[in-house]
Amino acid sequence: MTSGSEIAMAKPRHRTPAAGAHHQCAPAAILSSVQSAKVAHTVDVAGCDVLGQALATVMPAWGITVAKARASEAPGGADRSAICQEADGTYCFQSCWGESPLTGLGIAGATCGAVADLIQAYVDARPDVLGLHCGAIRIGGHLVAFTGSYRAGKSTLVTRLASETGCALFCDDILAVDAAGTAVALGVQPRLRLPLPDGVTPAFREEVAGRLTVKDHRYGYVRNPGQAPFGTRAPLAAMVVLRRKDGARARLHRLPTSQAAAFLIRQNIADPGDPEAHYDRISSLAEGLVCLTLVYCDLEEAVALVRSTFEATEIPHIGAPLGPALPVEEPDEGAQPADLSARYARAGDVITRRIGDDTFLWQMEGRNFFSLNPIGGAIWTLLELPQSGTDIATTLHEVFPETPAPSINHDVAKLLGQLQDRGLVVH
Repeated sequence: MTSGSEIAMAKPRHRTPAAGAHHQCAPAAILSSVQSAKVAHTVDVAGCDVLGQALATVMPAWGITVAKARASEAPGGADRSAICQEADGTYCFQSCWGESPLTGLGIAGATCGAVADLIQAYVDARPDVLGLHCGAIRIGGHLVAFTGSYRAGKSTLVTRLASETGCALFCDDILAVDAAGTAVALGVQPRLRLPLPDGVTPAFREEVAGRLTVKDHRYGYVRNPGQAPFGTRAPLAAMVVLRRKDGARARLHRLPTSQAAAFLIRQNIADPGDPEAHYDRISSLAEGLVCLTLVYCDLEEAVALVRSTFEATEIPHIGAPLGPALPVEEPDEGAQPADLSARYARAGDVITRRIGDDTFLWQMEGRNFFSLNPIGGAIWTLLELPQSGTDIATTLHEVFPETPAPSINHDVAKLLGQLQDRGLVVH
């Protein structure tokens, strides 16, 4: 039996609309619909007229318009999402690609859901475009993509870099890259988790506070004069994988092309199409990039190092010796195995998407993506109904009778521990 315990953070490589999912969220009367001139996707909204203005604010060049809809018009279809405001003032978001709605959202959270679906529709309509889950900054003429593991700090880093002279923000979340390796800025304001981390400088904190646009108690979008306008194009020059480590001085390490390609594959939200052709394209893209790992703790140290490395004519310009390649980080290795005797259930804020043989779990509040291999996906399917870890292990042993029970028990306990550590399951 292949272990199902390896959870890798990733954007879904492609998302298949979930038929009929809207009926769980949208009210009987649709008051208006929000559309963009850039994509054929509609967001039905009810009781939240501010959503249209919020989207127009954070996506200023997307041609956002709001139109009244007939009360009898029912939501649904592959190109429609829905948002409604609850009696307590929070928002409910139903993605057309999601199996269940997200509830209890603030205005920034609901806006994020609509932004994510509009960008997904944009990428889906362009088969030759990759949608890379990363932040990207043009520094001294070089476009650099920043990615990394859960809460590596990419949005904070690129937003801070965007305030530097000579730097332009292409994105903090999704970078569209065409078949020639040229990236296109989508003109979406960056979104930061609030409050900002304790380690940021008072000057940056004050700057962010003065430029917040759409915000709630958890997140805020930030207007930035240095943001590249929608449609700005530049060849992708470098990829930096972030590793935030307490107490570490900012330093750069070599990143093998194979590891860079693995990140690009995991972080692509677009339909990969033919797997072999897709892997060849990703490999070719990675081979043409300057690939590095940035280990850091202090944001200002990281900003200074990134600038000195990429604002030179020839990159990378390394002032100190480049460190050796680091071992691959195994996500969630620190999670403790779960107690198989306890009962487990899916957390309520997780959206499930299946892509080929893999299962992707999405927690929109932090824009965190997790992938499960087929065995992990089977365990997630069993968790549709609350049950004990022992029951799950027993079911898997019936399916794989040739696999020793202790091995199955170990894998189930490890995976449930990782899911619980990430808040994807509760007991």
